[in-house]
Amino acid sequence: MKLKSTLSSVLFFLVTIPSGLLAQDVGTAADSQELRQFSLQLSYEHLKRDFKFDEMKLDVNREIYKVQVGFRPSRTLRLYGFAGSSNFPYASTPSNRQLFLGGGLKSLFIGEVYIEDEETEESINIQAGIGMDLQIARLQTSGNDVYDSFGLTRYQGAIDFGVTIFSFSGYFGFKLSKMTGSFVLTGQKETQVKAKGLFSMFTGVNVRLNSHLSLVSEFSFFTEKYWALGLKLR
Repeated sequence: MKLKSTLSSVLFFLVTIPSGLLAQDVGTAADSQELRQFSLQLSYEHLKRDFKFDEMKLDVNREIYKVQVGFRPSRTLRLYGFAGSSNFPYASTPSNRQLFLGGGLKSLFIGEVYIEDEETEESINIQAGIGMDLQIARLQTSGNDVYDSFGLTRYQGAIDFGVTIFSFSGYFGFKLSKMTGSFVLTGQKETQVKAKGLFSMFTGVNVRLNSHLSLVSEFSFFTEKYWALGLKLR
């Protein structure tokens, strides 16, 4: 069964790339929800990135708990918004939770291919997609005694390539992202914040548990390193 052997190898490759490193920050174009369908996603993300505070450089590890709502108004477009809780630990301050919110859009280019096994006459649907993503996010203070004010803005553009076989969607892509902002510690002057590096790669998998629920995972590396885990309802 040459066809099944080949597909098994492809599935193994797609699933094992992000093994143990889980997230859903960008997502795949191949496994977007159906036309005019809403989706709800709950996820945890652990992100590590180098930041520059005035003349000081610091590795910052952020934890993000996020709720994301998506809608697909047309075949080639997906809209989404998200809100949640995040931290931005600073060298000499506690790791206070902040409000994390934003949104974005994804352009989708999706194609389908049907492959038939001549021996069993079974038909397999392979769905592939190319997505271009634009995301804007902001980390805003929720009120505490350490920061007089705090704001961190993130801009992101990405392109991804994905394929869906049976209940699995595997994908990889490239993104450019920028983070800037500022905060004021109580009794001190304003501190400018800027992230180092722009280009990152990511890879992930989406596993359908049933017709409405999926387990999503993603791993990003190079300038922006993160892992996370999420559940997607549609």
